Amino acid sequence: MATTENKKDSQKKKIKHVIVVMFENRSFDHMLGYLYNDRYKNKNIDKKDINVSPLGHPYSGLTGHETNPDNEGNAIKVYPIDPNDKYTYYMPKMDPGEGFMNTNFQLFGSLNPPYQPGIAPNQGFVRDFQNKIGNKYFGDPPVHKKKKTTNDSNDTTHTTKKVYDKDYDHSKDYKNDNYKNWLQHHAPPKSGIEIVSKFPGTKPSDIMGMYTPDTLPILSNLAKGYAVCDHYYCSVPSETLPNRAFMHMATSEGNLYDEIKSYSAKSIFKNLSDHKHSWGIFADKLQKPYTYSFCQDVADNPTPAGCFWGSYDDFKLVLQGKNGAKLPDYTFLEPSWGSYGNSQHPNYDVAAGEKYMLDIYNALRESKYWEDTLLVINYDEHGGCYDHITPPGGATPPSPTTKNKNGFNFDRFGVRVPCVLISPWIEAGTVYRTKGDVPLDHTSLLKTIEVLFDLPALTNRDKAASDVLDVLTRTEPRKDNPLEGIEPPVADASVKIPNHASQIVRAQAAAITDKKNRDTGTQNTTPAFHSDEDANAYIHQEH
Repeated sequence: MATTENKKDSQKKKIKHVIVVMFENRSFDHMLGYLYNDRYKNKNIDKKDINVSPLGHPYSGLTGHETNPDNEGNAIKVYPIDPNDKYTYYMPKMDPGEGFMNTNFQLFGSLNPPYQPGIAPNQGFVRDFQNKIGNKYFGDPPVHKKKKTTNDSNDTTHTTKKVYDKDYDHSKDYKNDNYKNWLQHHAPPKSGIEIVSKFPGTKPSDIMGMYTPDTLPILSNLAKGYAVCDHYYCSVPSETLPNRAFMHMATSEGNLYDEIKSYSAKSIFKNLSDHKHSWGIFADKLQKPYTYSFCQDVADNPTPAGCFWGSYDDFKLVLQGKNGAKLPDYTFLEPSWGSYGNSQHPNYDVAAGEKYMLDIYNALRESKYWEDTLLVINYDEHGGCYDHITPPGGATPPSPTTKNKNGFNFDRFGVRVPCVLISPWIEAGTVYRTKGDVPLDHTSLLKTIEVLFDLPALTNRDKAASDVLDVLTRTEPRKDNPLEGIEPPVADASVKIPNHASQIVRAQAAAITDKKNRDTGTQNTTPAFHSDEDANAYIHQEH
């Protein structure tokens, strides 16, 4: 019998390159909850056949009966997003509340865990979203519909307010004394963020709308065709930049919010180059990716030989070996940021991200690197989107002294987010989980890189993490293509997003100002921007 060390060596021989592409602000249930549950379109499917992969792997997806109460104690049930709706690819029609305080309310109904006795966890998503919308629905008032009487097994009519499946009426649960007390005395925190993009008809139930494999054919077929991680969590129960810091550095240096725009902790890129390994950082439609200035040890040092940064077009040239270029050991890909980008940040175009995924997959699959590369698609954080699984505790703090001013010790994981592992060495239909007690998070990918290339850990968090190499179970690489003939969806072209400077574009501009101040010893301030065009012009000018 092969020893664990021999098995690990065998796995390591299969992979010479890792590519990670990280999208934005979507929860696992929101994107992949219905992956192995076709009952949303055919009610006759036996319940025992849902949430199990073709390999017989159990899958922690949606049953379709999950609910959340609104401010009046009405049960709002999860439902499949209508593929024919004008705003299908712009759900949930506005940016939900995010950050540490909002996330805690979504999970625990208050600023600190756990819920009061008698209340289940993960019950604050609708109330938090309703709070951000305001006391009144935005745009058209909610429509009260009666359940259609039909013999059509594909009927997916969504009903709102007080109309439920008779066997799953949770309205009494939400109107008991425990919930009445919570509804009356525990209000969601104010986000303090200006709402700049909100579509007509936005209502609390939007946050319970879930994408289906039909609406996300690229992500869903990659998840089914290779491996989906159904217990992969973001590293911090908060927002974007701290989680991206954990993806690159296994720490957010004690920060929980997006105030810090660039980080000084040692990054995986510096760790690689210190040990004679190569890296690449590429961004769609930008010559210099945000990650370049986000990681100060990348921005402030000469780019080592064999390492690259540039646009996504540059990445494709590297795959093609133009000018003698070779694919780095580790490559990190960014989407294009902003309101008309493909990052999939709510409430921007999700379909554009599907197209970007497909293009990345095809470019790699058609290259000479396909058989020895592990491609990973993940998301930085949940962005306020609903998920029914409560994140586990027991996370290892990056250092014994890591603590935030809010008293958070970085000993809890964030909300589940999608993570798909792609390689011809992976069996189709794999649902991947670690075999140990520590669940997957962003630092599991750092651990994978460290194991592959014999690197030391960056912090205690990635030191304690599990790698994902045992997902490579095949003895021969596959030759089939699960995405053969599948086209990405297209969003309704009539939808126009109000012109504004999106948060992450402003953050990138601020990170560039940080670098300028470090280089010059001055105290420049980042200008105020009124549009993404203004912010991008500043980014190009300073680069």
